[in-house]
Amino acid sequence: MEGDVDEIIRAPRGRTMKVLVIGAAGRTGTHVVEQGLARKHEITAFSRRPTAAKSFAGARALTGDATDVAALRQAVRGQEAVISAVGCSAIAAALVEVMSEEGVRRLVMTSSRSVVATRPRLMVGLAWMRFRCEYADLARAEGMLETSALDWSIVRGTMLVDKPAAGRVHIDFEANASGGDWRLTRADYAMALLDVAEDPRYVRRSLGVGGPRKNT
Repeated sequence: MEGDVDEIIRAPRGRTMKVLVIGAAGRTGTHVVEQGLARKHEITAFSRRPTAAKSFAGARALTGDATDVAALRQAVRGQEAVISAVGCSAIAAALVEVMSEEGVRRLVMTSSRSVVATRPRLMVGLAWMRFRCEYADLARAEGMLETSALDWSIVRGTMLVDKPAAGRVHIDFEANASGGDWRLTRADYAMALLDVAEDPRYVRRSLGVGGPRKNT
């Protein structure tokens, strides 16, 4: 991924890594696992649901709660990167603790574009009215990463939809975002999460990710 505010296409693949995916059985996490395997990464799929975890052919499946430090330590040990497809302060706190202890530095966490001031303001205002507690918790989670010594990246998605992938996304690094489509497919979001995990240029940076411009 390259550029600050324009359309970006999937970056050239870096080296393969051992990657732990938190929330692997979720609607975004499943895409991360599938695409990570397609990129030849060694994937560990961590999920609370045993039946779902077993469905990831080619991945190492682990069952547990990501807020359980003991279970998380087993999953984190030996990894080179962690992608959390679930963003919340309890998981962020556990990850910072365990990853610091285990010497695993690279962490990519999902968040929401609505956590910071962004356009369109009416849509964000309505979202805040409905999900005020959730966004406040995401803000706390972001703060935990930002004050840690980890090589973190925060990837703030727009409104996620279950539609076919466009194969590209729009990114920006501004609190007041412009450009791009407010809707983002989960497959494209997963692509962006993996691209960020692979690219050292995004270490200790927060970025907004939306769908590509409609006229492209």
